[in-house]
Amino acid sequence: MSIITDNTYNMTRTTRIITIILFVILHFSCEHANASEYKQLTSLPTVYIETEGQQTINSKENYLTCRLIMVNGKEQRVFDNVQIRGRGNSTWYKSEKKPYRLKFPIPCRLLGERYANARVWTLLANHGDKTLIRNALTHDLGRFVGLPFCPASVFIDLYVNGEYVGNYQVSDQIQANSKRVPINKKNGWLLETSGKWNMERNHFTTTGGMTYNVMNPKTKNLNETKLNYIRLWMEKMESAIFSEHFTDTICGYRAYIDCESLIKWYVASEITGNLDALLSVYMHKEDGDGRIKFGPMWDMDFAYDRSGEYSLEKDMEAFADFHDRPFQRVIQRLWQDPWFAKACHDKLETLVSDGLVTYLDEHIDSLSKVIKHSRKQNFRRWSISEPVYPWERSHYHKSYRPYINDLRHFLRIHIPYLRQRFKELSETRKQIDNCEVKQSKHETSVS
Repeated sequence: MSIITDNTYNMTRTTRIITIILFVILHFSCEHANASEYKQLTSLPTVYIETEGQQTINSKENYLTCRLIMVNGKEQRVFDNVQIRGRGNSTWYKSEKKPYRLKFPIPCRLLGERYANARVWTLLANHGDKTLIRNALTHDLGRFVGLPFCPASVFIDLYVNGEYVGNYQVSDQIQANSKRVPINKKNGWLLETSGKWNMERNHFTTTGGMTYNVMNPKTKNLNETKLNYIRLWMEKMESAIFSEHFTDTICGYRAYIDCESLIKWYVASEITGNLDALLSVYMHKEDGDGRIKFGPMWDMDFAYDRSGEYSLEKDMEAFADFHDRPFQRVIQRLWQDPWFAKACHDKLETLVSDGLVTYLDEHIDSLSKVIKHSRKQNFRRWSISEPVYPWERSHYHKSYRPYINDLRHFLRIHIPYLRQRFKELSETRKQIDNCEVKQSKHETSVS
């Protein structure tokens, strides 16, 4: 049997304390030594992602565990047990520079106090967009138009498992959140119009042929009864839109749609010339509210005349002949209402008089300057003059500036075209409405 004296106990306690101190010193010196390996590449924050076992991120269904380190000046933030997977459709399957989805173990303000406190964030590659700024420019446009939520557009330089992969954009996931889509997480509705190629687990198709993904409530709060209730409500909205009395403020579409949000979202979407604007449409409402709201704008990869499929330089998304865009029928129907036509015309004219063209021009300048050094690094890694997708615009340049000039050119042609077209549509609808009123009065007097 061993005997522990007071002196032995004191020595043992001292040894333990020294051991603990040495462990702490060694631990933090190792952390510091590792931290010193992470450098900031340009003036933008640099993000390093290290997957467990250096595994390759090759799935958009299955997450890998990773560590994420963000270096921004003297500040360095380390996040452990982060989950990462691929995201997107054509951007995932057809692009070498992959977009990603991040899921943190607990909510975090990844981008600071101005932004959401959330678990899920996205890393947009913007690979097919040689300017790299179309999504960010649309964020700025949405703010100018007055949309309440515009997905974040913070640029970074990204390394994955020690390999530089380019300039990326940290953005929000479209989800219920006080600083994203401001609806109740348990009961609020967040819907996305869907094509056959992007149906989510929770979806339904109305008798009118419109398919909607239910993004919120989540599966645990969405039983069959609730899903059917949402479907029936959307059926009623569609019936009101296509009814004989659709312009009536009591029984027509305005009883179901928050028209202020609709017009802001729609006019902004036409300004972008986004071919996918009426393909993936987000809308949301609280469970007890009477009207559904529209937004945010999303998926701007082929906006501002970047698609080889069709140019909207002198055309409108609402009347272009696209396949698999059933929501196009809705907007075309609403243009038959003189009130809607005038509201869209008036909104666009107000935006222009408030300085829309100058605002966009200045933000194209400021965004391209923000990423100046980062984009140079990006195009050392990826070609600036070769196509990414077979369906994108067909002419390419050997330097960055001509792509910016193309972007400006589109807006300088497209916005005046929209003003003229909106004016014509508004005046035409007013004339037709006046004729119909006169005809109705004549028929009444004859009878």
